[in-house]
Amino acid sequence: MILFEKEGEMNTEKTLRIAIEKACQLPSKTLVIASTRGVSALKALELLPEGLKLVVVTHHAGFSEPDTQEFDEKVRELLLKRGHHVLTATHALSAGERCLRKRFGGIYPLEIIANTLRMFSEGVKVAVEISIMAADAGLVRTSEWVVACGGSGQGLDSAIVVRPANSSNLFDLKVGEILCMPSAY
Repeated sequence: MILFEKEGEMNTEKTLRIAIEKACQLPSKTLVIASTRGVSALKALELLPEGLKLVVVTHHAGFSEPDTQEFDEKVRELLLKRGHHVLTATHALSAGERCLRKRFGGIYPLEIIANTLRMFSEGVKVAVEISIMAADAGLVRTSEWVVACGGSGQGLDSAIVVRPANSSNLFDLKVGEILCMPSAY
C-alpha cells in the first residue's frame, strides 16, 4: 500500500497508474473512478491501456446547485465514443439522507457508514460509494473484483480493490485491498 503525504489532486496520476496496474491483473479488467468535472476521466483515458474497461461516476445533477451538471459534456461524449461508461446517479451513501439532515438535523445510517469509511480517507469512502452506484446501474458485477478510485475534493488520491454490492445488499460489499490513500498523520 502506498501512503501519500497529503490528500488531493496532485496524487491523481500516481493513483491512476497504481489502479490501472492492479486492474490489468484482475479477471474483470475493470476500473471505476470518480470524476466531478471530467479532469480525472481525461487523465484516465490518457493512461488507460487497450482492453481495460473504464466506468466513470459523476456527481448527480443538482449536486452543487439545482438543475446543473458539473461533468463536461465533451468529456462524456469522448468516453462513450471510446466504448467506456459514464454514470450520473444519486450518491449511494447519502441519497435522501442529506435532505433529511439539512431539514431536521441529526445523522442517519448511511451517513454513519460514510463517516466510518472517511476514517480511512474521503477517497476510500468515495471509492466504496461509486462501486455501489456502478453495481446498481449494472455496469459492474457484484461477483467480480474491480479497482475503484476516489478523491478528497478534486482529483484522485485513493484506490481500492473491491467486490461491489448493490445498495440493497450494502453489507455484502468487500474491500479486498487498499492500494493507496493519503496518510492520516
